Amino acid sequence: MSREFSKISPKVWRSRRFRALPSDDARYLLMFMFTCEHQTSAGCFRMPDQYGAADLVWPIDRMQKARQELVDGGLLAFDPATDEYFVPGWYSHNKPMNANHQKAIVRLVSELESDHVREAAEAELQPALLPSTVETLNAGGSRLTGTNFMTRRSAS
Repeated sequence: MSREFSKISPKVWRSRRFRALPSDDARYLLMFMFTCEHQTSAGCFRMPDQYGAADLVWPIDRMQKARQELVDGGLLAFDPATDEYFVPGWYSHNKPMNANHQKAIVRLVSELESDHVREAAEAELQPALLPSTVETLNAGGSRLTGTNFMTRRSAS
């Protein structure tokens, strides 16, 4: 799902986690993750290393190193088996705008192959859901409704 814009808070520049990143490459890559053409309105997307490196005009190993710094800093969820990403904190500034937008976000999250990335997105999406549509999502047969998070079960 394409989007026109992403909201990035100016507070990012004062964020302790952002400032603690060990390299400018990691900070630049985070800005790329917020704004790249692969990003969706759900804050998650699939992007093979070759695509990201080409977009950044970086060697692949440079991108991988910066990505690992973001993962280690808790600023990015990534699954190398599926090349899928989620930017933690996405829904703090990019909440669903209406019921249709929310349905599209839920669909995008539910289509993620990676359990790790999908569950990270689900955990942040739930509190951001529009209250009037939570029941609609539960009744709609979404893949999200059967997850441990949505059913309030603890993972074993």
